[in-house]
Amino acid sequence: MEKQRLRKITINIAKILISIALLVLVFRKIPFREVAGLWKNVNVLYLFSAAIFFLASQIISVKRLELYLHICNFKLSFWSNLELYFLGMFYNFFIPGGTGGDAYKIYLLNKKFGWNVKKLTSTIFNDRLSGLLAICVLALTLLIPLFGIKFSPLILILILAGIFITFFATKKLFSDFRGVFFRTFFISLIIQCLQVICFVLLLKSLGLQSDFLIYGIVFLCSSVLSLISFSGIGVREILFLQASKYFHFYPQISVSASLLFTVITAFFSVFGVIFQLRKLNLTLSDSQE
Repeated sequence: MEKQRLRKITINIAKILISIALLVLVFRKIPFREVAGLWKNVNVLYLFSAAIFFLASQIISVKRLELYLHICNFKLSFWSNLELYFLGMFYNFFIPGGTGGDAYKIYLLNKKFGWNVKKLTSTIFNDRLSGLLAICVLALTLLIPLFGIKFSPLILILILAGIFITFFATKKLFSDFRGVFFRTFFISLIIQCLQVICFVLLLKSLGLQSDFLIYGIVFLCSSVLSLISFSGIGVREILFLQASKYFHFYPQISVSASLLFTVITAFFSVFGVIFQLRKLNLTLSDSQE
């Protein structure tokens, strides 16, 4: 057990170092004063709207996880699920060297209700898998108008293949969840659309008025690659910097918007510690009390 904990801490420290290294590379190309200069003139209305869309995506994420939990007869109340979700965000964002947010949620639910750890783990894994599939599908969908009608049949084949391969893998390995696969996948698409809208609003808050499509695709790609860094920090910024070499957009604005997205994430993650300080009181939904 101690060896597993040491391995987890080592991985998280490595992610932090990767984030720092990537940010150093970014700020060698784009001085931070340029980013700060853009922030000084940010449109607060767009910034506030972006935060609302981000919050909406997180609340809908809670409902998605609730569907998976109920399949296993883990009928946690929505408010308890919400508190746990934000607590998990806090642990993932502010305590990268310790227990991960998902692992902590599993620990709390097992301790409070005695729910099976293996089932809880598969529930959260499928919740994450649904989100990852939606990111890939949405990114591929946005490529269609970018590359034109010529490549659309190939892209559509890739999308359908990805959906059905994931469905049949879920059916075989996690048969309990096959009944909610398409429902949760649709919810995941809504979540990712809300996050893309959030990022577009951040770009608009910094004065950008066009070419949102390619920014959205790069943003979605960075969400997939965020696994290799601490909370995606550094990965998003370096991707936008590299993409600017091949596409006509402004790396200063995209990097600034990416950092603002991190700030919004951090802001809402703080709610997790508020729930922790007021003594988390997990309750079941009315149907299971």
